[in-house]
Amino acid sequence: MSQNNIDLNTLRTKAIAEAVALFEGDQKAAEQWLSTPIRGLSRKKPNDLLETMEGIQQVRDIIGRLEHEAFT
Repeated sequence: MSQNNIDLNTLRTKAIAEAVALFEGDQKAAEQWLSTPIRGLSRKKPNDLLETMEGIQQVRDIIGRLEHEAFT
């Protein structure tokens, strides 16, 4: 496995963990959120964006804004 794939997998795992933390450890709620189109992501599902570095960063950014209640 290349370094890029390892980095992508690491960042994807981190984004998913951050989503779970957003929902205070509720895995089911996080999975539902990750599977729902989000307005702040141009109506895209977070799960669909977890395939690229850019998409993962977009998901992590929206999680950060939600954690700080800075809705967009």
